[in-house]
Order: sequence, then C-alpha cells, then structure tokens
Amino acid sequence: MALLWERSHEVLSSCVKTGVGVAPLPSPPHLFEEMPAIEPEGDLISQQAIGVNAIDKAGFNRIIDNFLSSKTPDHVKRAIDQERALEQHILDSIESLIDHFLVARITEWFRSGLDSEVPDVNRWWWAISLFVGVCIERPKAVIDDGFHLIESIALASPPGYWQTRASKGPHLLDWRGESDDVDDVSAHIDGAIAAAWVLDHIENVEILPFYWWPEIINRSHLYVPLRMKERLDSASNNIVMKNTLLECLPHLIIQDLEYSKKLIDSILQNAEPKEISKLVSMAERISFHSIETSLLLIDYGFEYGGDAAVIAQGALSAIAVHDEQAFLSRVESASTHNEIRSRQRFVQSGLRILMQIDPEDSRNILANCLIENDEISRIRLQRFAVEMCERNPAIRNKLVKQLTDNGIESDWLE
Repeated sequence: MALLWERSHEVLSSCVKTGVGVAPLPSPPHLFEEMPAIEPEGDLISQQAIGVNAIDKAGFNRIIDNFLSSKTPDHVKRAIDQERALEQHILDSIESLIDHFLVARITEWFRSGLDSEVPDVNRWWWAISLFVGVCIERPKAVIDDGFHLIESIALASPPGYWQTRASKGPHLLDWRGESDDVDDVSAHIDGAIAAAWVLDHIENVEILPFYWWPEIINRSHLYVPLRMKERLDSASNNIVMKNTLLECLPHLIIQDLEYSKKLIDSILQNAEPKEISKLVSMAERISFHSIETSLLLIDYGFEYGGDAAVIAQGALSAIAVHDEQAFLSRVESASTHNEIRSRQRFVQSGLRILMQIDPEDSRNILANCLIENDEISRIRLQRFAVEMCERNPAIRNKLVKQLTDNGIESDWLE
C-alpha cells in the first residue's frame, strides 16, 4: 500500500502541474458578486493541491479500501494468505488503482467546488487543474467518468447530485415509439464556459472526443452551450477524427438534421471501405428521423458495392415500415445487384416483406431469384414460393411455366 500511495501522489502532483500549465483556468461557476474569485498563480494552486493531498493519506486509504472491498477478485478472497494475496493484487493492478484514485479525488474536489450553497473556490482550482492534467497525461483514467464530470461542470452541480439521461429512441430496447418526457435541464452559463474550456484543451487527445462527444451531443442541453457544431466542423477535415464523427452521427441526426446531412456528404467524399460500411449501417437508425438521409445512404451502399451493399439490403427492409413506395422502387435493383452476397441478403431480409406487400409477385422478383438458382438461397426461395402458391393458387401455373421455360425443375411446387 505504501508503494501505491507514493506512486499515486507522484502521478497526482505531475497531473496538477500539467493542468495549471494551461492557465488561465476558467472561473468557478458559483461566484459571490461582492467577492469575485481571483485565480491564484499556477504555482500556488499546484502547491496547495499537492500539499492537501499529501496530508490527506486517510482520504487516500478510504478511497482505495472502498474500491478494493467491492472490486477484489474472488481468488484473492479465497486465498489462504489473504494479506499477501491482496498485496500482490495491488501490485499487479497498481495503474488501474491510481486511475481510480485520481477520478475519486477530482470528484471529491468538484463536489466542494460546485456546491451552490457554500462553494469552495480553492477546491475548484485544484479540481479543474487536476482534471485537465489527467485528461492530458492519463486519458484512459477518465474515459468512463469524464463525461459525467464535464456535464456536472456544465450544469454547475456537484457530481453525484444531479441526474440526466440520454433521450429514448429506436436505439434503445425499451423504446415503444412514444416521445420521451425530457427533464427541464439547462446548462449554467459560467459552468458551460468552463466545460467548453476543458473540451478546448483536450481536443488533441484523440481517445477522449471519441468517447465523450457522442454522449455530449446526445444531450440537447449541452449541444449548443459546449459549441459541439463548431467542434464537429473543425474535425470534419481531420482524417484522424473520422471514427469519432461516425460515432457522433446517430446522435447528431436528432439534434441537428441539416448539419448531419452536410457532415455525411463530407465524410463520403474521402471515406475508406470500412467507414462507408459503418455509415451505411446507420441508415436503419437514421430512418426514424430522416427517410431522405437514410435512402441516400442505402443508395450509396448499393452503388459502392462490397460489404456496404450487403448492409444496405438490411436497411432497405427497415425502410418498408416508413415508406413502402421507397422500398418498392428499389427492390428490382436490390434483387439483381451484381454482388451475389447482396442478392443473398435480399432473399434473407427483403423478400418476405416484398411478398407481404405484393403477394402475386407482379414484378417477377421471386421468379427471377428462383431462375438464378443460387444454391445457398434455393431452399428459402422454394419455401417462399410454396407459401405464395398456397395463399394464391392462381399464380402456380404462371410460376411453373416461368421455371420450366428456363430449364428449372418445378416438381416441388406440384
């Protein structure tokens, strides 16, 4: 435990020094008009934070003990010599324990610094400098908890004393189609300025925008105050940020449809095959908010081919729920696509929907698929044909003739 304490204090000291190095720091959200907070010198903030942490070893032990009591593996608890096994476990997981301690210390200081009744201005300076320093030096430590800290800063509410949630939608299993009652939550003006300042200084830390931006964009009360449109715009020409933009798009469609279309066009211009496939895979989810954009992605997937065309087939089937005519206008090209995997996917996902809409096969889609005689899809196609003839016996003769004229046995239809 002594080694863990020494390493934790060393890392905290380094992160605080890094944080104060990006001064001027943002002012605390809760200010007294008669006594506005004046930012101390960076060296003073650093000395205070490091000094307070150095004398609060009891707080460190409490944080680590609480964590170990709930996260200790079973093999350590079952060990004959539990004390030795625990020491070995601490040694093996020392970096993750340091990360947990840092987040706990940041959260603890923010709780005092963001207390609207009795704000502790000093702890605000310590918390914001440590938070930024950890984001820069040890970004993996704040991947999971960092967004909640950003939101608590923007709302000017202590972490753990507020609660917001992502909007319900078709991406959630419990969504039933009704509109969600969104709580009346709004960003605090000074808190939003401080949270945006943090985001400004960690944009070059690639891993954090990837995890935080989608969550921020998914909160309508944060999208505008934290200038997310401006951030997305600046990242649109950055090749390194493409994966982040792709993660943001499904949420951005809800917040800013017009800008989403512009961003999709920008990504498609220089996208790699995997990126195109990922973009087309969003078409089904996007269809709940914009049929036009969804169809654009589906058509692009068919045109591009490869995996994107296969994925587009699945999205096209979902479109039938929203726009039956859009589905019907594309089934002929979908069923005759030059990629055999794409045609097979149509048989799996789209053909049954088509048979429900057009039980007489007026476009000869089923007949043409049977004539193609694809070995993988043959059994499924024959089952569809049998079902169709059972429901409408009048078309049996037509189907038998089409198969016979093309040299395909039709005994299984008799």
